Order: sequence, then structure tokens, then C-alpha cells
Amino acid sequence: VDEGTAIDAPTWYADADADGYGALATAVNACQVPANHVADATDCDDAAASARPGGTETCNGADDDCDGSTDEAGAVDAATWYRDADTDGYGSVLTSTTACAAPTGYVADATDCNDGLATARPGGVETCNGVDDDCDGSTDESSAADATVWYRDADADGFGAALTTTRACAAPTGYAALS
Repeated sequence: VDEGTAIDAPTWYADADADGYGALATAVNACQVPANHVADATDCDDAAASARPGGTETCNGADDDCDGSTDEAGAVDAATWYRDADTDGYGSVLTSTTACAAPTGYVADATDCNDGLATARPGGVETCNGVDDDCDGSTDESSAADATVWYRDADADGFGAALTTTRACAAPTGYAALS
């Protein structure tokens, strides 16, 4: 009575990982559900309970949600990557994406202050050029590599005193280039 070869016996699928979804390749017909079998054959990895239709996709190289793709941008642990248009190793906070691995042209660091100029980056060398080369929020500071030494010109005759100097990218008021 009710043999597995019965014309109306339903198909059951082995559910080795006990996640409620079986593997299509393990089909058996039986009138009663066999132990460790289910009616659903949509499991994409019957060896991993975390891989199942509607599962949570993570960055692990596996298709956790059985949608045919691995490590999608929507994975719960996907990182945020920032566009590095000038290829200086620092990205712009203005352009980002999420992915399990860095897409081409993207980096993890979002501290670039000018992603159109490779020489302008955190830790860059400040020069007298009207650009924030070191991304500290200031331009042409007195510590700029090519800042000029200026001499105090107290009498405004165009000649400064050799003993009183300052460094700056442009002549400060009351200073001259000549000593």
C-alpha cells in the first residue's frame, strides 16, 4: 500500500543541512515524507544551512541567498568604497559604493580633499600654489616646502632686516624680500 512508485506519490528532496530546503538532485518519490526530506527543491547548497532561498548574503564567496550570484553589493557585511579618480590612494567621500571587494578605481580611505589632483592628499607636501596639498584645510601655509624667507622692513624702504625673518608664500605686510 502507498508504495513510492505509486502514480500519485509526491516528490521529496533530501535536506541534508536541515534548513527546510532540499536539493533537486536528491529527489525521491514516496507517499509519506521520508526522514530528512522536504517538498521544496530550491536549496543551492544543501551542505550549508546558511545558504538557502531568502538567506542573508554575506561576503564569503558563497551564494547565501540562492539567487545565482555571490557576494553582491547588498551583502550585510559589504564595505563602503570611495572613488579615487586621481589614483593617489585616497578617495572622495562624495562618490561611494558598497561591495565585498574594492571595485576598480575605488579605495577604503575617503580623506582626499581634491580627488582631481594626485599631489593633493593627506600627508602630501604643501607648496605655494593656492591648493591644499596636504588636506589639512589650509593653503599655502608658512611651512610650505617652497615658502620664501621674508625680512622685516620696519621703515618700508623695500629692504628688510636680516635678523627678523618669517616664512610665507606671499610677502606679509611689513616684510620685504631683500635684506
